[in-house]
Amino acid sequence: MNHESDPQKLPPTDSPRERIPCSFIVFASWIILLAIAYFLRYNGGFRCDVYDASGLLAGWTPTAPGSAARTANAPGGEEPKPAAVDPVALGREQYQANCAACHQPNGQGMTGQFPPVAGSEWVDGDARVLAAIVLGGLQGPVKVAGAEYNGMMPAWKTVLTDEKIAAILTFLRQSWGNHASPVGEQEVKAVRAQLGGHSGPWKVEELRDLSAGKAEKKGP
Repeated sequence: MNHESDPQKLPPTDSPRERIPCSFIVFASWIILLAIAYFLRYNGGFRCDVYDASGLLAGWTPTAPGSAARTANAPGGEEPKPAAVDPVALGREQYQANCAACHQPNGQGMTGQFPPVAGSEWVDGDARVLAAIVLGGLQGPVKVAGAEYNGMMPAWKTVLTDEKIAAILTFLRQSWGNHASPVGEQEVKAVRAQLGGHSGPWKVEELRDLSAGKAEKKGP
């Protein structure tokens, strides 16, 4: 009998085709089982609101598992109210997303191109006029902080909600040395309703009439 062909007589070898040790298979199986258990426990039910942090800026806060049951067992069964929105924080976020490209993150604008909002008499002035500018846009020439600008600011009335516009105005009027009063959502809504039919961007003369109470309501 040829012993070289007998598997029991073959010498040890380091060939990668050797069988994987059972201990390694058991260990790897435990790791896989633990990973599956962790995923099933913390996947959040594949709910988008578990992973979407943008809702936090609108006053939404994540609900911990079982909180619905705790709410039902709470005295009176009343649901907790969502956290109030900080208008300055919301305004800062919306300003950086929609306005900072022109007026710059520091509110200083760009010389000869985009007027500053820091130290601007238009920002610190009549809130209704400022709301009208953001809603309907503005066509230069306009003088801001002693310098003249002749560009055009686009209208935001079809882009931003009254809440977001009010938050932006509040942020502007309370930042970079500005100390004007905040602007509420209802104020912006009222300006939108009264002046929503205005055609084209505002001009300085029209804004002065608006501030003086001469502007009339125009139909759509």
